[in-house]
Amino acid sequence: MNDSIIASQFREPVHDSQATFRALLSATSRPGTIIDIPSPTTSPAPLGSALTAIALSLLDDTTPLWLDAALNTDSVTNYLRFHSGVRTVSDPREAMFGFFSCADTLIDFDRFNRGDSFYPDRSATLVVQLPSLTGGRPVSLSGPGIETETSVAPAGLPEGFWTHWNENAASYPVGIDLVLADQRSVLGLPRTTKASIS
Repeated sequence: MNDSIIASQFREPVHDSQATFRALLSATSRPGTIIDIPSPTTSPAPLGSALTAIALSLLDDTTPLWLDAALNTDSVTNYLRFHSGVRTVSDPREAMFGFFSCADTLIDFDRFNRGDSFYPDRSATLVVQLPSLTGGRPVSLSGPGIETETSVAPAGLPEGFWTHWNENAASYPVGIDLVLADQRSVLGLPRTTKASIS
């Protein structure tokens, strides 16, 4: 077996996986808050450190995963399959999670399962790799988990992203949830969060 598949994981697998999971819960319950997560020892390129940590914490053989074209490589799929047992799917609507190497192809949320009025919890969560969670165009977020408003400025989002995001939020209780990640931190955007462009 290829050593690159089995060698790289968390330094303390149980502790770091649990810490990452708690960080994701915190980021989701406090939208717009940037939270650092543990880094695995290495990551299979082009899957960044934070996306690798999220995968190691969330994925298993019951969580079908869709990967964008850049991530859908033998090195990434073999690594994820070895460490989590996850099954990858080619149809986005079959995925519980969708992983993106960048946000360029993110806008069409309707490609993914948005849940329905009976089972809104069956919608997909999309995890998107960005160059940075700061330094982009500022927007104000509001909604559950935010006392009044909070400002965020993730870099690397495509033009029109926030308009499409608000359309997603307006369809609540159905809709997708989003996790944005750079190399070391995460920012949660549940479907209940609305954005106002500054």
